[in-house]
Amino acid sequence: MQPAYDPKTVEPEWYARWEAAGLFTADASSSKRKYAICLPPPNVTGVLHMGHATNGTVQDAWARYRRMRGDEVLFLPGTDHAAIATQNVLERELAREGASKEQIGRAAFEERVERWYASVGQTIVGQLRELGCSLDWSRLRFTMDAAYVRAVQTAFVRFFERGWLYRGPRIVNWCPRCLSAISDEEVEWQEHDDTLYFIRYPLEGASSADEGITIATVRPETILADTGVAVHPEDERYLGLVGKRAMLPLVGRRLPIVADEAVERSFGSGALKVTPGHDQTDYEIGQRHGLPLIDGLHLDGRIKMPELPAYDGLSVDEARARVAKDLEAGGYLAKTEPYTHQVGHCDRCGYAIEPLVSEQWFLRMGELAKLALDASAARRVRWHPERYERTYVDWLRGLKDWCVSRQLWLGHRIPVFTCGNGHQTAAIDPPAECPKCGASELTQDPDVLDTWFSSALWPFATLGWPDDTPDLRAFYPTDMNCTDRQIINLWVSRMIMTGLHFMGDVPFHDVAIHATILSRDGRRMSKSKPETVVDPRDVMQKYGADALRAWCAQVSMSTQDVRFDDSRIEGYRRFCNKLWNATRLVLGSLPEGGLVPALSAGDKPLPYGAVRRDGLPLADRWILSRLQETVRVVTRGIEEFAFQHAMERLYAFAWHELCDWYLEATKPRLRAREADAVGIALHALGAVCQLLHPFMPFVTEELWHRLPGERDFLVRSAWPEADERYGDAAAEETFGELMRTVEAARQAKSKLANPQYRAKLSPGALAEDESRAAALPELVQRLQTAT
Repeated sequence: MQPAYDPKTVEPEWYARWEAAGLFTADASSSKRKYAICLPPPNVTGVLHMGHATNGTVQDAWARYRRMRGDEVLFLPGTDHAAIATQNVLERELAREGASKEQIGRAAFEERVERWYASVGQTIVGQLRELGCSLDWSRLRFTMDAAYVRAVQTAFVRFFERGWLYRGPRIVNWCPRCLSAISDEEVEWQEHDDTLYFIRYPLEGASSADEGITIATVRPETILADTGVAVHPEDERYLGLVGKRAMLPLVGRRLPIVADEAVERSFGSGALKVTPGHDQTDYEIGQRHGLPLIDGLHLDGRIKMPELPAYDGLSVDEARARVAKDLEAGGYLAKTEPYTHQVGHCDRCGYAIEPLVSEQWFLRMGELAKLALDASAARRVRWHPERYERTYVDWLRGLKDWCVSRQLWLGHRIPVFTCGNGHQTAAIDPPAECPKCGASELTQDPDVLDTWFSSALWPFATLGWPDDTPDLRAFYPTDMNCTDRQIINLWVSRMIMTGLHFMGDVPFHDVAIHATILSRDGRRMSKSKPETVVDPRDVMQKYGADALRAWCAQVSMSTQDVRFDDSRIEGYRRFCNKLWNATRLVLGSLPEGGLVPALSAGDKPLPYGAVRRDGLPLADRWILSRLQETVRVVTRGIEEFAFQHAMERLYAFAWHELCDWYLEATKPRLRAREADAVGIALHALGAVCQLLHPFMPFVTEELWHRLPGERDFLVRSAWPEADERYGDAAAEETFGELMRTVEAARQAKSKLANPQYRAKLSPGALAEDESRAAALPELVQRLQTAT
């Protein structure tokens, strides 16, 4: 063995050998218990970041663990076309070249998209391989593959036929940069420092200019589209005004004053200007009170007021300044105040969202939400940590109809066709004629589906749905899903709803919500913000995949967000080297022929636990007892999705108990090639390799195969089971006390080497430390010979 572990030479070779042996290819016809994980499909918008590495580590650890438990495991890979995100990336790329998608045309843009998908998709696959993810590459899926597209169309048509899909004008979150609607969950809220304007609306027919109602707003430009004023029905300041009319400054429009409980009495003056076309709350108030709706914005965010040419065509910022100036000039601006508030932004391009009314496709969510809530009440999906189920349930209870259409060039086209007579039909394949009137010329809806509509089908569409396939019968429902908390509502909830509706069962039994991995400066990593991204390949190149995976496992189930930390990954690189050197030490102690009677039968290693228990020295009994506790803690940590506990115990056992104490204590016996010492050391190293393998697969596979005897791959070895016969509380207490005494002697010796420390001690304390230090050789001798 080389004097130090080199992951660059070990890792690529082992991954190739695993693939060549077919270890990752699942057999749907196997009689074994089935266990399935569908990798959350990364967006094909750029390289993976540390959040993806953490997710991949958690799921791969489970896949390897379940294989060692004897299951037939399908760990299915795939990628997502991510329409709005990918289109933004490519549009920015075109802008750097001085072009736009409109300039190059749709056909050329689609060709560019295909090249992008091929290139970035291959990069993502390469990253997952480097990370060691044991994915079944024979089943690689992409949300724009023909079979997957057909599954998406099938789901849409079935929803349409049930009457759950409708098209109509509703207020939506509109991105003026993407020129598309986006969902509530795709709005990123950012803190803004703005100005709060207090505007006086005169009362109709008032004899004095001072008679009116003052309203506070942070967006004075939207008053141009006001159609009402609202006050709280219990606000005594304004009860006498309800039913009267106010006059809209600058415009002169008469505004009815209505009472509505949605008004926040504590905000501003307690009165609300109602702009139904450009605010969700205002839209709902307008619906309840029959207020007119005025569309005051162009789709690109400019003011749309042809009847008011002074403002028509201005940007929002320009209109805000102009309106504020004109209000002040007209005597309508009572005062202004600094105001800090949250403003919604498109999470893909960063532009401020403009709520506006748009003609969109909506999916009715009432029945789907009820299915999911009933499943939650029946505990059919377990959440880890449990508190995230409350996030999910609360969202379901307030769920509105889902806007599923997007105005993009990328994505799954909505399969709705309209004839010249206005008849609409939804069909998987374009119909030759209108089924209602026979017209032969039909036009397909130009919009595409929200990316989350297609990814909501992931756990079963990847297995062949809507066809009845062997994979679907064998592996649905899948067993575990792991993701970030940010997409519980966007994705996890929708998979549960569609799984229950189309398959009659939940899509998975466990949901693990891993920690959000932040950049070094504390920002959330996002492929749309390249400066925040740490590429796992750079980390693996420096420290090795195992060190990265160990860190990911350690922090994955933290209840707090976690900043990326090189120093801790470096610590796990040293841990790999510690295991390497421990194995070198023990292998150098093998008797002639390389086999140890206590550990092997013929040329094959004995199963875990097949070492003798009686008549062993104290150190042997102690390490075997500590090993049983380690097996229990690690197994429980994996089963309970508490990977940090598993990693902490493995690190403490392997580094400190096995290497620092046991191997040091047994060095004389190892040099003498004593069978018990060598056999138990090999036994403990083998168990460490098995227990660590789900988290650190490369170094453990390498060391496992360097141990004596013929050995199969680790995922084909049986997961260790704790054996109470090796538990020895007395040995742990006696050896533990001896360890503490030795450690105290070592600390005393180290401190006494410092003259400044010696000078501070009283004669009595100095004599005590010197006595303790002088006893160190005898204590070490006791450690090595105690029985």
